[in-house]
Amino acid sequence: MIRMKAICIATISVAAAGCADHGDSVFQHLSVLDDTHIAVHAHAGADAIVTARGELVIDGKPVPLNSAQSKIVALYFASAIALRSDAVKTGAAGAATAATAIASVASGLASGDTDSIDAKVNASAAKVDAAANKVCTDLQALQKAQDDLAAALPQFKPYATIAAHEVDDCTSA
Repeated sequence: MIRMKAICIATISVAAAGCADHGDSVFQHLSVLDDTHIAVHAHAGADAIVTARGELVIDGKPVPLNSAQSKIVALYFASAIALRSDAVKTGAAGAATAATAIASVASGLASGDTDSIDAKVNASAAKVDAAANKVCTDLQALQKAQDDLAAALPQFKPYATIAAHEVDDCTSA
């Protein structure tokens, strides 16, 4: 049977997939600006820009970083991009599952073989579940990178908006 986590993440991911080619926000606290820059939104205040090269700009001003801090910024960027990519893949898998379900119901009803519907849909849903698990793993990695960055760089603390319960909710669903 389709697990609730897979359904929830697939729904969110389908919405994200629709926005992916337009540079819109994938998640509330992140916006992918281009292949090398993301904007991180605080609850209040200016956005932070994080780059693939490990640079951090807050309120339009570059933040001086040592080598270790720059590596954490680059890891944060890579984690955010991985999360976005896997969310889009989960959305695509969810859309494929919906198409499989519709086709299986139509075919099963037309042929009178309704017993095959469940097996076909469940096989497709298993792919969504696997993709959803990857999204949860990515979220956990992003939260760790966020927390490491906030610990190493106090200026980033307002941007550390992923709460532990969000990761727990994802992995326990």
